[in-house]
Amino acid sequence: MTTADLFNKICDILKEKGTFPEILDYALAESTPIPITTYEFSLKNNLDYGGSEGIYLDL
Repeated sequence: MTTADLFNKICDILKEKGTFPEILDYALAESTPIPITTYEFSLKNNLDYGGSEGIYLDL
């Protein structure tokens, strides 16, 4: 599994349960996915204004 696979799986689960935030216009996985090779990892985030398209949340 890659980071993109995990991101897409989480989005799919949220959409199936009807809990995907309606405020989001779209969600994109990283264009260069990284293989997940262990269950030990930490999520880091950055919430910032974009240049022309609103607010971005990077995980």
